[in-house]
Amino acid sequence: MTFSWSESTGSISVALHMVTDGGNPDGLFRAAFMESGSPIPMGDITHGQPYYDALVAETGCSNATDTSQCLREVTYETLLTTVNQSPGIFAYQVRFSSGVEIQTFSG
Repeated sequence: MTFSWSESTGSISVALHMVTDGGNPDGLFRAAFMESGSPIPMGDITHGQPYYDALVAETGCSNATDTSQCLREVTYETLLTTVNQSPGIFAYQVRFSSGVEIQTFSG
């Protein structure tokens, strides 16, 4: 019997693990304690592809056959700089239309 405890961003991660695959953790854990974080609406996973593509491009991994492996091999400094310039977790819920910020929520 396994349970997980986390807070803040870790709490969001654990919560997302708990609801993945329709809430079937497939034996990963039975319960979780979460403090200061809960699942946030992220929409379809494909909506994150442009952010991954930008990360790949900014780290110089665009021409790699295996972009995931290339990202594992970039220097810490390069990855840190690139990640620090990427949108934060709540930015994924914001869409821009004609330069105007519009808050959208998908369910």
